[in-house]
Amino acid sequence: MSRWLRRGAALAAAALILVLAASLVLGKGQLLGGKLRTGDNVTVPADESWDGDLYLLGGRVTVAGSVDGDLTVLGGQVDVSGTVTGDVLVAGGNVSIAGDVGGDARIAGGQINLGGTVAEDVAVTGGQVTVPAGGDIGGDLIVAGGQVTMSGSVGGSVEGSAGDYTSGGTVGGTEHVVIARNQPAPARAAEPLLDGLRHFVVVFLLGALLLWLLPRFMAAAGRALREQPWRALGGGLLACVGYIAFLIAAIIAMILLAILFGLLQVGSLVAIDVIGGLLAIFVVTFAFVLVVAFAADALVGLTVARWAMSRTAGGTNAGSRWQELALLAAGAAAVVIVTSIPIVGGWVKLAVILFGLGAFAVAWWHAWRPPRAAAPLP
Repeated sequence: MSRWLRRGAALAAAALILVLAASLVLGKGQLLGGKLRTGDNVTVPADESWDGDLYLLGGRVTVAGSVDGDLTVLGGQVDVSGTVTGDVLVAGGNVSIAGDVGGDARIAGGQINLGGTVAEDVAVTGGQVTVPAGGDIGGDLIVAGGQVTMSGSVGGSVEGSAGDYTSGGTVGGTEHVVIARNQPAPARAAEPLLDGLRHFVVVFLLGALLLWLLPRFMAAAGRALREQPWRALGGGLLACVGYIAFLIAAIIAMILLAILFGLLQVGSLVAIDVIGGLLAIFVVTFAFVLVVAFAADALVGLTVARWAMSRTAGGTNAGSRWQELALLAAGAAAVVIVTSIPIVGGWVKLAVILFGLGAFAVAWWHAWRPPRAAAPLP
């Protein structure tokens, strides 16, 4: 267990250093002479006139003053009611642009209201996008959203897509918005051969990459699958349960840390906590899906092909790299064909996932487990 303790202590120290460094950067109210401002509530008051570009990050961001430059905002609730002479780039949950923008506006959010004046183009995407009466866009409007309402005026053209689009304003150019309603997709002719071919290509390429980058690990996983199949099956079941437990634990830890940082009034660390938790969930999920969807097929197919080769050749077959690739191709093709059979293929695929995933888990466990101490000589 000493190796696990040393590695765990090193990871904990690295994480602590990262959190402390991030807190030094984001924990302050203003950086770079006020050019970068962070916090729970970030405000540019009405009597402030900022000369130059401005970057604002916070839970609630209010810009009531004037910015003589570009404005970049990241926040939960964003309200820009002042004046910006340059471009505006905003990402947030609820975004309101009620002031004057002298350049372009690029906005992404959940609910977006463009009631102000934008001199040039607007590119916006969100769940609900509204250009109310009084909203004025001098250039083109490029929009993608679930529910889009355009009651203001656009000097150029309107182009985009929406689940629901309502137009009651004025457009100087063309107006072309594709309505993508939730309708059943048209029946498509089944293409099992093409789908199977695509799956085979991905399985073969991933298997070849693993053989090239991790040859010892692939050999260990193959031995675990060949010599300890029932242990590999149990490892596959435990890996599935462990993945679900990891997701639950990661979400709970992320929530608890966010509450703790909130009680400590360190609002800037909440964003680090959420981003770090989501990143960890994404990385683990990506690896799990990659193994379940493709790598398990490659491992099981290669192991079966090796076993069949040894039986026909009357012994083991430690061949060349090209022979390994040929066995991988034959095994992957066999697995893809069998798992494509209706009804039976689903059960075979489940078995391939459990055995392959478990073999990888057993090989990983042996690779990370500290070696046993040799027995003392008499």
